[in-house]
Amino acid sequence: MDSKTWVELNNGVKMPLLGLGVFRSQAGEETRSAVRTALEYGYRMIDTARIYCNERSVGRGLKDSMVPRSEIFVTTKLWKDDFGDARRGLEQSLERLGLDYVDLFLLHWPFKGFEQAYLVLEQLQQEGLCRAIGVSNFKSHHIEELRAAGASVMPQVNQVECHPQNSEDELLNFCRQRNIVVEAYSPLGGEGRTLISDPRITSLADYLKVTPAQVILRWNIQRGVVVIPKSIHTERIKENSHVFEFELSQDDMDTISSINANLRRAYDSDRIDQRPASTFPKIVEEP
Repeated sequence: MDSKTWVELNNGVKMPLLGLGVFRSQAGEETRSAVRTALEYGYRMIDTARIYCNERSVGRGLKDSMVPRSEIFVTTKLWKDDFGDARRGLEQSLERLGLDYVDLFLLHWPFKGFEQAYLVLEQLQQEGLCRAIGVSNFKSHHIEELRAAGASVMPQVNQVECHPQNSEDELLNFCRQRNIVVEAYSPLGGEGRTLISDPRITSLADYLKVTPAQVILRWNIQRGVVVIPKSIHTERIKENSHVFEFELSQDDMDTISSINANLRRAYDSDRIDQRPASTFPKIVEEP
């Protein structure tokens, strides 16, 4: 296994198990450089979103890398402002990215109207504007509601907050049974990164002679969960690419799994429509 190792989605598309997330990466050189660096160290997946306001910078980093487009898996996400016209939302994202298609297009949250927006994603996939479609921050009942609304394509991916303090075992089992790949954002625990200093993690890292971040990422990968750690630092991007060079034993896996406390830092997706508008990020156009 290496940084190009992939998992096959339920429509046959191959998705890398490791990618670079650019949530909260500043537009401009910061994001552009992080993308370029990740691709240089063997990453083949980049995850962005409309609301991150850095799609143009991602596109510039992709172009800088000189890696063939066919070798890179690019994900972006539809924000609630575009749920009423998902086609326009994707076309505008493609323009910002400088691409003809994305490899994965996700509904960012189950905002009101997500069912109809997903039906449009099915059409966009059929037309080749996105190779795979899916959802983000969806609970099992949200996915069931897609089918009830007439969806004919099961989501290929469900991207959720997933790390040892929030292992999402029930959701993971639900998705496995339906051949939906789970992808973890904030795989290191999110802001504060308290997991990095957890003694159960650090002791394993010392024993295995790897970093605590590598231990955490490897735990999810061995569960079949795709990971997209965010970093703008060259050394951390490089370190994370070595996550395939060691393996955790079952005892190691159990020790890490015991950390779970169902501690989710992201907003409750069942209440996302009640979230105050003032707390959402502001969309700022990139130069």
